Amino acid sequence: MEDDARKSTSGKEPYRFGSMAIFRGYVSLMQIQQALSEQVEDNISGRPHRLIGKILLDKGWITEEQEEEILKEMFGKEGCGSSSVRDSPPGKR
Repeated sequence: MEDDARKSTSGKEPYRFGSMAIFRGYVSLMQIQQALSEQVEDNISGRPHRLIGKILLDKGWITEEQEEEILKEMFGKEGCGSSSVRDSPPGKR
């Protein structure tokens, strides 16, 4: 069933930012859970939506370089620019 949930894009399986950050050893599962909780809390409270990478960066749990590495791997582009991805609407990532 999990395979059905993941759709292949150009031969690569898509992964979420948090999963990749854990896999690379940048953060712990507990940190991702806390960031997700903060993201939901922001959304429920009517605060602007923040991506998990932005939350992790704001908390000092990852560096800008680590964020950029993950985004490059996720989107397969050089210089994809975390700010351009970060500023895109939630459904467009």
